[in-house]
Amino acid sequence: MSFYPQPFKYQCGPFALKYALVMSGKFVSERQIAKIAGSTWWYGTDEIGLAKAAKKYNCNMKYFRRETKEDAITVLKKQLKKGYPCILSVDNWGHWISVITYQSSKFIIIDSAYDNVIVISSVATLLSRWKYFEEDNGDISYDGYALMPNFKTYTKAKFNLEKARYLMRKSNKQLAQNWDSYFNDLITICKPRVPQAYNIISFRDFIRRHGNLIVKQVANWHGSPTYSELNKILKQLTFVAEIYDLVIHTEDEKKAIIDLTSILMMYSCGKYKMSKIYQQE
Repeated sequence: MSFYPQPFKYQCGPFALKYALVMSGKFVSERQIAKIAGSTWWYGTDEIGLAKAAKKYNCNMKYFRRETKEDAITVLKKQLKKGYPCILSVDNWGHWISVITYQSSKFIIIDSAYDNVIVISSVATLLSRWKYFEEDNGDISYDGYALMPNFKTYTKAKFNLEKARYLMRKSNKQLAQNWDSYFNDLITICKPRVPQAYNIISFRDFIRRHGNLIVKQVANWHGSPTYSELNKILKQLTFVAEIYDLVIHTEDEKKAIIDLTSILMMYSCGKYKMSKIYQQE
């Protein structure tokens, strides 16, 4: 699940909705979305099917349509500023993409048609793909949908250009592919930051305090994983935690050490196996 390309062309709609939902901390399989939306290989997925699937996951898709590129960009930026990822029809209504944020005159897009699904696009490049031209009457339009959750979201993903470029690196392919697994593990250890919260530490600070101890304990106890291997996992967990602004309450700090040590040990045993201990008759 998470950030990887669509295997078949007709699946772009479910993938676009999946990536928009990920921004609100909701992880759903594109297969589930496709089933609800009625996606087919001969027809793909239309906006009615996507809206039906979004409603199933307690979200609304607010339609917007503009006739000029200036108005189109204005409404898109307005929805993104409100924190709503937008699903756009591009390539003359032949493909769906998700636009998740706008920064420094660039849009961060998730396009499942590309092997590297994270795309940083200029305004002009996006407009060229977004523009729909009706051959029969010559009309031009820019069509899109803002995904609006009907639930209070404490875990909205906060991407910026720096983080998008980091995730786009080939060396971080594993991070992108395991995104939902990292998030699901983190949410059992951390909590979303809320206004006026106190006695909390960021996940990065938690790793600074206890990361070396945890890594040494797991590596030395199991014997097979390397320090660098386990530190890479902690680095990837930290990246995801910062995207969703997850924190640890100080009263949960000891529990978090135990939880994270257990996760790394389960990873080590899963990859390198483990001999039985305390064998009994």
